[in-house]
Amino acid sequence: MPIDLEALEPAPAGLDACASCAYRVAGTPAVCFACTVAGGAAPDRPACVVCGQVVDDHGSCPNTVCGVDDRYFSRLYTVSDRAEEMWRAVYRFKYGEERDLAEVLGRILVGFLEDNREELAGYDLITTGAIYVGPRAHRLWDYLQVIVEEARRHGPGWPFAPGLIAKSGPTGRFLGISPAERRRIAEGELRSALSVPEPERVVGRRILVFDDVYSEGFSLREMARVLLEAGAAEVAGVVFARRKGG
Repeated sequence: MPIDLEALEPAPAGLDACASCAYRVAGTPAVCFACTVAGGAAPDRPACVVCGQVVDDHGSCPNTVCGVDDRYFSRLYTVSDRAEEMWRAVYRFKYGEERDLAEVLGRILVGFLEDNREELAGYDLITTGAIYVGPRAHRLWDYLQVIVEEARRHGPGWPFAPGLIAKSGPTGRFLGISPAERRRIAEGELRSALSVPEPERVVGRRILVFDDVYSEGFSLREMARVLLEAGAAEVAGVVFARRKGG
């Protein structure tokens, strides 16, 4: 990894065409990850040292939390810079409930981890962002855990530990609201709802928190906060894409 996609026969259908791709079922993390990042261009301007997003003319990151002093997480890893294509795949899985995309997304996650093994193997645990699936939930399935279970199947050597962070109830939805509203929900409802049920599992550990999309960083900030308070040594995040308003 990386793999030469042009050498494959048949050729992969492309990220937006996973449903018709010959490798949807028969593929590997190497193939799916390479397809996901193919065509992505490296930024030709200075990038944020926290999340990799291109900074503005004043050197500021458009993602709010990257610039705050009490960020709590050390950095944010992004699987693909093809944000819109990646978001469409996540959206179809998460909201359209195309649940068989879980295998593709799991392979993509493992492919990214393998491609960055030298750096990411230093994390002791890879957990999921907290999702509430109780009787008052917006949706009754933990889509992040489903992806991680597929990732565990394709990458059994990685220290996947879903569910280290618990969420006790529903909170306001972040999709389509302003950064100020996101911050209000995160620092209020979300902060009150998060906990680490088994702190002994995280004490002294370097933890990577997997989520689907990074928009401003408020959710990751709260999850990093609760893990550090439970004794974690470091918290970082990994997402499929950075996308404002996602």
